Amino acid sequence: MKSFYKKIILFVSSFFVLFLCLNIDSISTEYKKVSHKKFLENSPFEDSKNLSKKERRAAGLPPNQYNEQMWELSIDPIVGRPMIEKLYKLQEEQRKIRIESARKTLVPGESAEMAWKERGPNNVGGRTKGIMFDPNDSTDETVFAGGVSGGLFKNTNISNPNSKWVNITQSIPENIAVMSMTYDPNNTQIFYAATGESYARAGPGNGLWKSTNGGSTWSKVWGGFNGANDGSSILYMSDVVVRNNNGNSEVYVSVDLGSNSFPPSNSNG
Repeated sequence: MKSFYKKIILFVSSFFVLFLCLNIDSISTEYKKVSHKKFLENSPFEDSKNLSKKERRAAGLPPNQYNEQMWELSIDPIVGRPMIEKLYKLQEEQRKIRIESARKTLVPGESAEMAWKERGPNNVGGRTKGIMFDPNDSTDETVFAGGVSGGLFKNTNISNPNSKWVNITQSIPENIAVMSMTYDPNNTQIFYAATGESYARAGPGNGLWKSTNGGSTWSKVWGGFNGANDGSSILYMSDVVVRNNNGNSEVYVSVDLGSNSFPPSNSNG
């Protein structure tokens, strides 16, 4: 009889201690260890996790014990099960921390304050590869931009998001791949545009183009397709640079000679 009463007292005492522990903000580490150990000893996967692969297959279970192990490794030591509902709360907290951190570091594109804003062109498909501010515009509002398959565009009010881009088609092909643009440091009315993307032959060009009136009209001055399919045509240019050599303007063009025929030849120049 004494033994029976002793068990009752121990049970009530344990329940009271558990009740107190569940209603305080801080639970002792020692209690968590004891509680966690008991939950592991009474794991619902105690039997299934020890089955062989053949036995697990017969029972319709995955061949390994990964899920059972992850469940046991993730259980809350007080509740006795994984608190999946806390995961979403934690994820949201971490997301907010990342956003706040991005705002503080001011990395372009990683926060609302430093978000990229589209400035076009947006009416013709093609990646923008060449871009140049008009050196003749003291307000820095006029910009030229070239697309891989979209031709050459101009915007005269780049700071205004509602300003429209105009496709310059009067004298330069509408869908030519413009890769690079520059101007002559000795005469800012002279512009150059290199055409043709050699990477994966995404956009064949048609030589080097030049404007002598600040981009109003253009004409081809070198390279392009010469009618032959022997690799002698200049179809792919990656860059153009104009160097001021003691008052003399020197034009340098980067050309991929190995991709100028269809299909491209095996030699590179």
